[in-house]
Amino acid sequence: MFVQLFCRNRNEKQKNELYEVLGLLCQREAIQIEDKNDYVEIRVCPQGNIKVTEEGNSLILSATTRFAGPGFHAFVVEFFMDIQEEVQGVYELKDDLYYDGNFESLVSIYEDEIVYLKDLLLKNQEMQAQNYMYEHTFFLPLSNKNTILTPISRLDLQEFRDMDPKDLLSYFYVWNHFDKDALYYKNVALYYLANYGAGKFSLMNEESIKYAKMICDCVEIAYEMDSLISLPIKEYQQICTILQRKSKIERGIQMEEEVMQYRMKEGYHLFDNVKVVCHGMAERSYDYVNQALCLSAPFVEDTKWHYLIQASKQDNICTKIEELNKEKEIVYQNKKIQIVTYPEQNYFVVEAILSQQEKLYFHCVCESENLIPYLTQCIKESEFQLEME
Repeated sequence: MFVQLFCRNRNEKQKNELYEVLGLLCQREAIQIEDKNDYVEIRVCPQGNIKVTEEGNSLILSATTRFAGPGFHAFVVEFFMDIQEEVQGVYELKDDLYYDGNFESLVSIYEDEIVYLKDLLLKNQEMQAQNYMYEHTFFLPLSNKNTILTPISRLDLQEFRDMDPKDLLSYFYVWNHFDKDALYYKNVALYYLANYGAGKFSLMNEESIKYAKMICDCVEIAYEMDSLISLPIKEYQQICTILQRKSKIERGIQMEEEVMQYRMKEGYHLFDNVKVVCHGMAERSYDYVNQALCLSAPFVEDTKWHYLIQASKQDNICTKIEELNKEKEIVYQNKKIQIVTYPEQNYFVVEAILSQQEKLYFHCVCESENLIPYLTQCIKESEFQLEME
């Protein structure tokens, strides 16, 4: 599911004219366009971006539409048509779904995609632990055999099995109608809550504050468009309290379905082919010298620290590597793990080797001895990404 527009045979002046028109069209649609140095990104909706690159004398606009929904696919095709009307020149439009303006037919293609994905998830439990929800992500919620995770919520396995594909659309895609209507903004709010909702940690950093504000904005827009639509009112009011933001909704209808906030629990933090388990709101950084993922405990007040997890394929992050290699292996699920713990002057250290198809090394520090079992369990639950056949 993709759409591409090739703008061929353009000199620098003509390319600049195209960029200018793109800026004006984005302004018209109230969407963000950003120069990323080697490409330009147009952010249309969650999971729905248009990438603009240059190749010789051609300007190429590309969008993967598999993850945002039929509304995004239709938008991209019409957006590309508008470009062709605004700027004369040689164009080639590629649309693998052959959208011709019949939106209902387009929706049926996405329903077929849901049928395919549903069959895949029900027949292959290993698939449930893979990234089937996002085009790009550094975080995945923990899965279990009794539920199916979606980008917007979590479904009971039997409920998922029984649901009609049309009813599943809003669990996997944010944009399912032609226009950005109240349902769209509700879905976007639920998507942000599920993937970036930070609860009591909403004031932790600039990113958590940004998404908290975006959640509130989307709930308010949905309510303004349709005051009778059910919404995550309770979660909205909680965020307003934390942000000290005046609530604009007095009599909204609270949705009956469960509102997910995946990052309020432990999940997989991804790097390379590794999945490191830690709290979903852990602050992420990367140590390029040691090629290590660093995860520090979430906080409400930045004056307090609790723990730091470092994970790397390089053994030099471990200060007790010789002792580790001599340590007896613990077998946990399909992994072999060696762990040592020791106190330092003002903190405690946990180091480990996790052996699966490769070796993963951990160096963790914590303020209290009481946190050692938690860090040990995070290490044991971490793993390498399975290779799907």
